[in-house]
Amino acid sequence: MRRLWLLALLFLAACNSPPLPIMGRSPPPVALSPPDSAGIYVLPTENAPSPAAAALAAAMAAALQKANIPASARASNRGSYRLQSIVTVTPGTDGRESISVVWNLHNAAGKLLGSTPSRLDAINDAWQRGDDKLATALAAPAAPAIAQLVQTDLPLPQGQLMPVVALRTVTGAPGDGDRALTRAMGIALQRSNLALATAPADKEDFIVTGTVEVAPPAGQKQQVKVTWVLRRPDGSEVGRVKQENFVPMGSLDGAWGGVAYAVTDAAAPGVRRLIEEVGLSSAGRS
Repeated sequence: MRRLWLLALLFLAACNSPPLPIMGRSPPPVALSPPDSAGIYVLPTENAPSPAAAALAAAMAAALQKANIPASARASNRGSYRLQSIVTVTPGTDGRESISVVWNLHNAAGKLLGSTPSRLDAINDAWQRGDDKLATALAAPAAPAIAQLVQTDLPLPQGQLMPVVALRTVTGAPGDGDRALTRAMGIALQRSNLALATAPADKEDFIVTGTVEVAPPAGQKQQVKVTWVLRRPDGSEVGRVKQENFVPMGSLDGAWGGVAYAVTDAAAPGVRRLIEEVGLSSAGRS
């Protein structure tokens, strides 16, 4: 049995502050610029008051620039990525509102490359007038996930393999982790040159399952283990990609946001390498 162990760099996508680095034994990788320095054009937010829409776009452009990604809320070219955002506002109590944003990144051809959310509670007046601090708090947690989508340092496929992988729903994660990790892993596998089975009639060559284990708190931290298992359609195991480390207690009990993309972007190339090792013939394809 082949086993591949990866220590991931995870980032806590907090709702009201920039993401905090956790669990790393080495510095996080520097984000690469988009191909040909095309840059990301951040469009005004949909379903938002004009001041808030403009402030949020400017805040995201600034957050991406801090991640070494060329970005602008004012200019674009033919090769630019387009970052669209849609806001949903839910009234709360005492003049506060819950503001949820979904960020969708498209390439120049209009293809959706991925999405990531951000959310926080705010005073209604601050949202309506386009408060800069509020806009920054919404944009900063999502920027690392957007930066990951335009990185080009993933390994190229060896030979002409284009395996079809069936991705099962992740289980065991607190908060919205099951859903967030499943969605993010699907994107990461495709970026690793693996085709996803999307219909019952699709014949998969391999099956990927993911499980999360969170240990009880020890002091102010909790150990988190993420295990990705690669199997053949007959159920036999090919290998595993394991990620584990410690996070601040309760930090993953809510929305995972950019954490899900950091985890899966670290794991997907390992899944790809396991497939490269065994080849398609062992999965029944010649």
